[in-house]
Amino acid sequence: MVEIDLDRREVTVVRPDARRAILPYDSLVVGVGVGQSYFGHDEFAEWAPGMKTLADAMLQRQRIFSAFEMAELEDDPEARRSWLTFVVVGGGPTGVEISGQIAELARRALKNNFRHFDPAEVHVALFEGGKEILASFGDRLSAKATRALEKTGVTVHTGCVVTAVDADGVAVKGADGAVTRYPAKTTIWAAGVSASPLAKKLADASGADVDRAGRVKVERDCSLRGHPEVFVVGDMMNFDDLPGVAEVALQSGVHAAKTIRRRLDGKDAQPFKYRDLGSMAAISRRRAVVSFHGLRVAGFLGWLMWLFVHLAFLTGFKNRFKTIVSWTLSFLGTGRTERALIRIPERKRR
Repeated sequence: MVEIDLDRREVTVVRPDARRAILPYDSLVVGVGVGQSYFGHDEFAEWAPGMKTLADAMLQRQRIFSAFEMAELEDDPEARRSWLTFVVVGGGPTGVEISGQIAELARRALKNNFRHFDPAEVHVALFEGGKEILASFGDRLSAKATRALEKTGVTVHTGCVVTAVDADGVAVKGADGAVTRYPAKTTIWAAGVSASPLAKKLADASGADVDRAGRVKVERDCSLRGHPEVFVVGDMMNFDDLPGVAEVALQSGVHAAKTIRRRLDGKDAQPFKYRDLGSMAAISRRRAVVSFHGLRVAGFLGWLMWLFVHLAFLTGFKNRFKTIVSWTLSFLGTGRTERALIRIPERKRR
């Protein structure tokens, strides 16, 4: 989707053959999501891509496994150490899960896979600008998550802001104002989101407001101001400052569909009501933290809850069965089935 004409009720899209097509609509649901935010430093994207799409995830897998392969080929100890250093920027759920998985991958799944170095030598550094990681989970769970990460082998740095990123590492400004250089060949960005440029176009065309992240402020039924036939859902919308999490996207999308159905049946639209189902983050194998309506759970029980919730939200029996088999092989054994290296052209993320 490249353009929306609200007055004519038409959407301009790019077809698979790269040609444009114009599609009319009676009702429109817009949920194109968000991209990575580099807080005014978009030049960081070249060396520190984020992970918002399936293509992003495959690129990160390529970068991580390639770093180990490059370390195997290096004769210089300093160069090898740079390849075995992984920097993750952002101490939210995404950053915590990525850093924990890299550390566990190195020390468990890749053990005895290389001749010239021990994968346990890997150094994973997690940088968070705030005073604690997983700040929305509360002090107690944040502290438990920090201890669990450190036990896994991750070095957690709080109160630190990344000020520069290049092919050879990052520069970090600490709480004391001093800037320290960390050599690292692989940097992953998980520190902020920015709404799609389409959100600003919709807001300008309709007179709606946008928040600091570029999200459109919607009406009580998730529709666009002055255009009740257009719904903005998911990470692209701002509804009572709800966080940009999966559950908000799922519930707002379902609400938009039900509202369209109600209108077709001649019924009035109902306001959107969000049901908070809590937050969770998997730190490593058998360790997770869960926050749900005052309930705070960490460790093995939290991990079991994380497994159950993610299985429950998968669509279809086949997907659930395949996931259970894959998880069983990964959690009971030491290997990982997804080890193929696929060459994916890198591009700048916005």
